[in-house]
Amino acid sequence: MFLRYKLIQHTADVGIVAQGASMGDAFGFAASGLFSLITDTSTLKQDKIISLEFISDSYENLLVKWLNELIYIFDTQILVFGRFEVAVNSAFKLTAICFGQKVNADTPLHHYVKAATYHLLKVKKITGGYKLQVLLDI
Repeated sequence: MFLRYKLIQHTADVGIVAQGASMGDAFGFAASGLFSLITDTSTLKQDKIISLEFISDSYENLLVKWLNELIYIFDTQILVFGRFEVAVNSAFKLTAICFGQKVNADTPLHHYVKAATYHLLKVKKITGGYKLQVLLDI
């Protein structure tokens, strides 16, 4: 059984370690970890749905690009997400459907996340799946 994600402290930053049976699952759990820092994702309506697609040159670059795009969407469209359906293929292509809601007066906001960083970034295959580590600048 995978832990899905856990948050780790690192000086002024917060890290996410995510594990999944597939690379897509691990990327989805990393996004869940990101939004758990921002708000209580268990209470979201999930009435806003967006689709995203990215191509990169490595899984590491794809992970940072993915999380930074989610942060950008939060910043510009004021949307928070609680569920993700993510697929990542061996050509470093990610496709995702994100389920969430517009932030309103009842949405608790905890931390402002500035960006996903490359510091201590790891993407690796483990027995039965994949494990990711990424630090977030808060």
